[in-house]
Amino acid sequence: MPKNKPTTRRARSLAAVAVGVAVLSAASQGLAHAASVSTWDKVAKCESGGNWSINTGNTLYGGLQISLDTWKAYGGTTFASRPDLATKKQQILIAEKILAGQGPGAWPNCTSGTGLSTDHAKPYADGIGAYDPSTGTFYESNDNTTVAGSAKFGNPGWTPLAGDWNGDGVDSVGAYDPNTGTFYLSNDNTTVAVNSTFGNPGWIPIVGDWNKDGKDSIGAYDPSTGTFYESNDNRTVAGSVKFGNPGWTPLVGDWNGDGVTSIGAYDPNTGTYYLSNDNSTVAANTTFGNPGWKPLAGDWNGDGKDSIGGYDAGTGTFYLSNDNNSAAVTTKFGNPGWLPLKGSW
Repeated sequence: MPKNKPTTRRARSLAAVAVGVAVLSAASQGLAHAASVSTWDKVAKCESGGNWSINTGNTLYGGLQISLDTWKAYGGTTFASRPDLATKKQQILIAEKILAGQGPGAWPNCTSGTGLSTDHAKPYADGIGAYDPSTGTFYESNDNTTVAGSAKFGNPGWTPLAGDWNGDGVDSVGAYDPNTGTFYLSNDNTTVAVNSTFGNPGWIPIVGDWNKDGKDSIGAYDPSTGTFYESNDNRTVAGSVKFGNPGWTPLVGDWNGDGVTSIGAYDPNTGTYYLSNDNSTVAANTTFGNPGWKPLAGDWNGDGKDSIGGYDAGTGTFYLSNDNNSAAVTTKFGNPGWLPLKGSW
């Protein structure tokens, strides 16, 4: 494959939370060549001054100064025709593939001092979380085992949410008041950055990057009709579609890694997941876990694609799959009866 040729420019612990031992596959524990978002930020600072949309005409593009040939060879055109036209997250996802294929020497002038050779953390792998509905408290985990952070947000009994509301690559919390149909979103896990009423009271909230802009926004699902409604601006309806049967549980994710969140549905009576890449046809149909478990979806291994999971509320156990078939991670987190979360915290 073509070599990447970078420019030479340098310019709580929580006693009340019952946590079990996670059984992790090798894929979920990080790879020999991977790097966290903070490390990629350092590389970008070295390569381009941290300008993720730079195009100076030097045949190298974007924050990580990736050549067009390399971008194409590693699948970047799935996101955009050039690196500088892709989001920061999309550039990093392709850089992860370059790093795995070529090693840190693909950025020879910016390896030293950035941690690119020693980091090994997957940048956008999702971890789990749990929400205590009696207190309105969120608990987040980066390793699917220990509590990395907790926050109270919203009122007890509201529906918990998590998403990257501002495109900084980190998910933060939100809450939905089912009595009023109002969403409250936070960028700092404390204050309200967005307050918006969308859909009708009693609908089920959904969250996704519907337009590939690198930021999550809200949506709502009408369980009486099986209709999904999506918003790109957290106010107006950008699209709607019927999928699955009324009464099924809505599920959303980037199932094919194209940077766009699409829909799915879960039949609680059979434990069957139905996933769509085009918001119309079924691309995957799989039974996972036991009927009645709470479905969830996330990029558990940081490969840029979401896959399914299931949460047994009776035991507080998460079962996460990387292949939409078998469980790669099994772990207890939080207390039985709490609500499951996922996010790149």
